[in-house]
Amino acid sequence: MRNHADEPEPPGGTPAPDSPDTPDTPDDPPATPDATRLRATCRWLRRHARHAMVVGVVTAVVGALATVAADQLPKLFEDPPPPCPGAGCDGKSPKNDGCAADAVTWEPTEGNVARIQLRYSKRCGAVWGRIVNGEPGDMVAISVTDGSSRSASIATYHDNYTRMATVNDTFRVRFCAEPGSTPGHTGTWVKYCFEATEHAEWN
Repeated sequence: MRNHADEPEPPGGTPAPDSPDTPDTPDDPPATPDATRLRATCRWLRRHARHAMVVGVVTAVVGALATVAADQLPKLFEDPPPPCPGAGCDGKSPKNDGCAADAVTWEPTEGNVARIQLRYSKRCGAVWGRIVNGEPGDMVAISVTDGSSRSASIATYHDNYTRMATVNDTFRVRFCAEPGSTPGHTGTWVKYCFEATEHAEWN
């Protein structure tokens, strides 16, 4: 009879029985609360990344359009630039060339029977004369020192204005009223003149 006690031990020795005090070791450690929150945050970001990008692009476009509108909108209400600034306005009509829009006026209050006026557009760099209380044949004339001279007479009714004469930032202008000599003229006044500079009391 074979004695099992005499049989040789298998290579490596006899395996030790499992110890009841040794816990099973899982493949992955249990998730901590912080790790769970991190994974949830990552999933939320992935789901909303495209939406956030669209919102960002729209916000940028709206901001750019608002900036352009803020810059351009006031210009819609500005007077258009004159087509003839400076020397280009000389001899042209202040009304037809847009220079009357911003013009200021100096009208002497004493000794001004025919009510002649000097008109000045700084934007156009030009002056012109106007008569508003005359008769057919009455004339208004202007002469810019070292510059042009213009005149106009009333054809019908009581008023008329001259063509423009170019001026610099500083200027001196002589403007005169001369009565007409047509039959039926009732005025008894004689020619008179005034002078004005850029410092006149413009209104």
